[in-house]
Amino acid sequence: MKIIGFNASPRKNANTQSLVEAVLKGAESKGAETRLINLNQLNVKGCQACEACKKDLGKCFQKDDLSPLLKEMAECDAVVLGTPVYYYQVSSQLKALIDRFYCFVNFELDPETWEVKEIRAFPEGKKFVFVTSRGDVEETKTYPELYEHLQNWLNAVLAGMRPASTEFINHYGSMNMKDAAKENDELMEKAQSIGASLV
Repeated sequence: MKIIGFNASPRKNANTQSLVEAVLKGAESKGAETRLINLNQLNVKGCQACEACKKDLGKCFQKDDLSPLLKEMAECDAVVLGTPVYYYQVSSQLKALIDRFYCFVNFELDPETWEVKEIRAFPEGKKFVFVTSRGDVEETKTYPELYEHLQNWLNAVLAGMRPASTEFINHYGSMNMKDAAKENDELMEKAQSIGASLV
């Protein structure tokens, strides 16, 4: 079994990466082959809306470090996506990755019924884990509707990948403490347990 993990934090070895690594460690304990990708270290372009992928669905034609990783992701059995929460949204590094998922989907219009048919090249049935880390404490009353909007958006993104299962690991109250997740034994154990359950 192959599992790929994406750390979309600009900080290396901080909370998001620690939790993604814990998930991968749990999977490795059950014999899975894992790989961690630090998106901030790559040469990544945003989606250019060139539409070239619609002629060869599932292939991104951008010439950067991300295109081969999209292919690798499609071939893995499970995917771990980790991001800090900035201004109630995912990091720009993760948004760039998600925008590039566009290469996996196309839409065709039936000229007789005018119904739009969705065609997806991303294999369905994969397992997904989504890790988020944010500075606010869990009980915060600050703009709860914005956090709800973020959760709804993440659910919509993952639903579009037609997963077999989806797990969320949410880390709260980290502020600028890069080791806060590592010091939370319960959360780290949960992350490893979820990783083991992927296998």
